[in-house]
Amino acid sequence: MIVQTGARLRNTIRFFVALLAATLLPAAAQAAHWYYDNALGEVPAAEKITPGEPKPVQVLFEFQRDGEPNPKATKVVKPWAFEDIKGTGAFADVVEGPTADGAILSIKFNNIVKQEELDKAKKDGFGAGLGFGLFGGVFATDHYVATLEYIPHTGAEPVKVEIPHALYMTYGKQKKELVIPGTEVKNGDEAVKTVVRQALARGVNDILAKLAAPAGEPAVAQPAVEAGAEPAV
Repeated sequence: MIVQTGARLRNTIRFFVALLAATLLPAAAQAAHWYYDNALGEVPAAEKITPGEPKPVQVLFEFQRDGEPNPKATKVVKPWAFEDIKGTGAFADVVEGPTADGAILSIKFNNIVKQEELDKAKKDGFGAGLGFGLFGGVFATDHYVATLEYIPHTGAEPVKVEIPHALYMTYGKQKKELVIPGTEVKNGDEAVKTVVRQALARGVNDILAKLAAPAGEPAVAQPAVEAGAEPAV
C-alpha cells in the first residue's frame, strides 16, 4: 500500500501499486486487503526432507517481471529469500560467493502480469476509487512462478523445479458470495514475504526429493496446484 510501505512495496508488487496509485485516493488505498493463495501452503512435516549432511550453497537470486530482470525488486526481496533458504535447514550455510564444492542454487522469481486481468482491475479500481469503495470493488490477482535450479557440486547435472504461487488484493464493496481462495495478512509486504517463503520452501524440498530418489526412479510427485485460481462466486 502506497502510504504504508512506500518504495519497498512499489518495487516488489508494481502491479498492485500502479493500480492503487492510478485509481484510488491515499485514504482508500489504506483500506485494501491482501491475501496469499492457499493452494501451495507450507511443506507438511511428513513430506519435509532434510539432508543427512547439509552443505553450504551459493545462492543466485533474481526477481523478474514477465521474465525481465527487475533490479530494484531484486534488492528488496533478495534478503528475504536468503533468510527463507536458510530457514529450510537444507544447507549448512547460504552465501553469495562460491563454495568449496561449487554448489549453486539459482532462483528466478517471476511476477507474471496477465494483461486481461490488469485491464479489468484498472477499470474496476477507477470506479471503486471514485466511489470510495462503497458502490463497487476491486479484486486482483498477482501471479508468480519461482524457478529453482540446483547444482550440488562442480560438474553435477542441475536439478530444476518450478513452483507457482499467487497473492490477491481486494478493495471496496465485494459481492457477498465472493470466496477468496487465500489467507488475509496485514499488508502487501507480508503477502509477498509469505508467497516468497512458501514457494522457496516447497522448491527446495522438491529438489531434495529428486536428489533422494533412487537412480532411475522419479521422485514422488507432489499434488499439482494451480495458484491464482479465480475465487468462487
